[in-house]
Amino acid sequence: MYIYYSYFVLSACQSSVQIQPIKEETIDFDMKTAIEMVEKKEKMIIDLALREKVSKLEYKELEKSFTEEFGNNADIILSILFTHNMDADPESDMYVQQNTLYPTVFHKGITITNAVINKSYFVNDQTQTRLSIKEGYNGDDEKLQGWEREYLFTLNVNGKWGFNGFSGEVNFLGEDYNMNYLELKR
Repeated sequence: MYIYYSYFVLSACQSSVQIQPIKEETIDFDMKTAIEMVEKKEKMIIDLALREKVSKLEYKELEKSFTEEFGNNADIILSILFTHNMDADPESDMYVQQNTLYPTVFHKGITITNAVINKSYFVNDQTQTRLSIKEGYNGDDEKLQGWEREYLFTLNVNGKWGFNGFSGEVNFLGEDYNMNYLELKR
């Protein structure tokens, strides 16, 4: 499964012509802070992914906490992590998808590889600021060679980085995969 993110682009009214920035800059972002940001999100994911099932009440609480952390993307992540049985009783337990690998920084071979702020300046003093945190696999598993995922953030009105989406391959699905496919770091 792939999830792609498209950057927001300013465009002229009633036109398909994209406004090009008059200046762009890339600024290194603190790696320690980047790692902490990704760890916070991926801790939630790995804690859930290593479970077999959750009750309906637990699922409602997960929806709330994932929405706080992932915003509008919470539904996408939860749909990756859960098996959805349309025939099941609406009050029955929800089963965690067992045949998926969602690589996290807690797995051996997965590291944060890059963290930068990209700023684009447009006419009329408009600025677009994005934070990109990339992680990748640097181990020996041939199936995972070249894997990378990018977390994308934008500044919210409070001046904090809000999760905005992903780029790259988010997870691996199939009989060959599970959350224990890669060994966890100690």
